Amino acid sequence: MQEPQYDVSIIVPVHNREKLIIPCIKSINAQTYDRAKWEVIFVDDGSTDKSVETIESLIDKNINYRIIKREIPSGNASAPRNEGIKASRAKYVFFLDSDDYIDEQLLENGCKIAFKNDSDIVYFKQQKNARCTTTRPYKIPIVDNADILKHHTMRSLRVFKFFSLRMLKLHNLLFNVNIDVHEDMLFGALALIYASNVSILADKDYYIPILHDNEHLSKRKQALEKIFSCYIIMLLELYLSDRQLEFKAKFFNALLIRVVEHIRDFCAKNSNYTTLNHIFINLSNLFGIKKELFDLSQIYDNEKMLALCFLSGDFESFYKISRDSNLQEPLKSLYLDLEKEFKKYNGCQNVWVYNGKIIVIDFVFKDNKIAFDLEYDKTKKELKIWMFCRNNKSFFESSKFKPLEINQHKLCIFRGDTDKTKIIKNIAKYWEIIFTQGYNA
Repeated sequence: MQEPQYDVSIIVPVHNREKLIIPCIKSINAQTYDRAKWEVIFVDDGSTDKSVETIESLIDKNINYRIIKREIPSGNASAPRNEGIKASRAKYVFFLDSDDYIDEQLLENGCKIAFKNDSDIVYFKQQKNARCTTTRPYKIPIVDNADILKHHTMRSLRVFKFFSLRMLKLHNLLFNVNIDVHEDMLFGALALIYASNVSILADKDYYIPILHDNEHLSKRKQALEKIFSCYIIMLLELYLSDRQLEFKAKFFNALLIRVVEHIRDFCAKNSNYTTLNHIFINLSNLFGIKKELFDLSQIYDNEKMLALCFLSGDFESFYKISRDSNLQEPLKSLYLDLEKEFKKYNGCQNVWVYNGKIIVIDFVFKDNKIAFDLEYDKTKKELKIWMFCRNNKSFFESSKFKPLEINQHKLCIFRGDTDKTKIIKNIAKYWEIIFTQGYNA
């Protein structure tokens, strides 16, 4: 491998991002790191709009940048990212989605910690918003040498990190173009298996993910079989790796937690019982090959019983525990009624439980994600329904709705007892107004 020409390459896959890419480019232009030490590789994945022209017009010409054009779109971010890895002339690669943006000091601070520790991976704290993020790995501002167990590195497998190009090439790590669901999770986990040293930067939010409902390179319906095939690949790669037994045990148990949580969530959403049972048994058998790596003390308390059911192949008990979940009455009985009622509504995306305490109903209205949160105050024995827009905090600013109270951008539309009929009627009424008349009604 030839000597790196740059410290880091920013790799940006692009597909029809003519307008959405503007904040991304501005954040690249604003980087404080010496421009002679980094490059940007835009990989245009067959865009049919003016994405390339937008890049050319907005990118600072003092920045080392290239635009790689793919004539035939791949349909996801894997192939463009692979193109970027192969084209990189740097010590590290950093993946940035074209509709997201980064803190101006990301490159500078990232290179500082990476070179200080000869890191194979550098984690960057992401701003918590509508797209799924986790907080466990980022509780300590600076971690030079992270432990997979102590610092929960398996909890954040998204690829918005520094990856050593030497490590990727040594182990032939690329994105699997045949997997279009959780392909970034798979890549992140495989890299973690081979990383000798992992560092974490969490002194502030470095990566700001933005939620858009229009076409996204990595947006796919989550087929159960595809998701869990990723876990199978991870486990087999771990078994075949030459990592020491202590690391293998930590990775094994951290992965076990993720698998258990994922199956639990699908059970709670009333996914196909037969399909789940089939996947459960196959994954249980695969984990059972190296059951000696299992350590109950490394499993989170809430998942210990589920993990034991999983390793013993007891799907019936696992399913029952998952369906009961941690949701307390009166929300527990209300949840199933709401799920049954609203999943048939036009625009309803999901009815789910957040953190075991809040029932969430997600709708989509044009390009906006409208959510209803149901919270129960045990002390007052009072239920509140909050209505808000996830990706546009100003969505309801000019509305004629008269909320009972306002908390930042959330509107309280109901406050009272847990009568199912009243609750369904209120949510349905507000959603019908938004869906048929617009939010200014």
